[in-house]
Amino acid sequence: MEKISLKEKAIEFYNSGYSCSESIIKAIKEQDLINENINIEILNKIASAFSGGIGYSGCLCGAVAASEISLGLLFGRKNKTDNTEIKDISKNFIDEFKKRRKATCCKALSAGYEFNSPERRTNCASIVGDAGEILERIIYSNQK
Repeated sequence: MEKISLKEKAIEFYNSGYSCSESIIKAIKEQDLINENINIEILNKIASAFSGGIGYSGCLCGAVAASEISLGLLFGRKNKTDNTEIKDISKNFIDEFKKRRKATCCKALSAGYEFNSPERRTNCASIVGDAGEILERIIYSNQK
């Protein structure tokens, strides 16, 4: 049986009612890409604040924010002298996302859609999928 991708799992969570940010977090945990000791309920609570472009402000896309949270969990600094490459990894995600979507701002990504419309949900599901696909590729290419 073929393993479902992070993209597909994130879209599945989104289509079941989770927000964009929660869907990325739940998918990365479900795919066993983060430490099993991470409390998913707490992490999901943290991620939930990022949906709607950070609390309906329309700023940073929640799927992007959750992807960056995930990268930090996996590759972030362990202490103040750690010279990890997290900033480069993080920038790589943003650059790849912008190549596909031209922006990271929720307001720009969802321009032209009414907030709770089915069309916007379809658009956001596609954005969640793109974020999941990029995130998965970056994770696997940076594992040592």
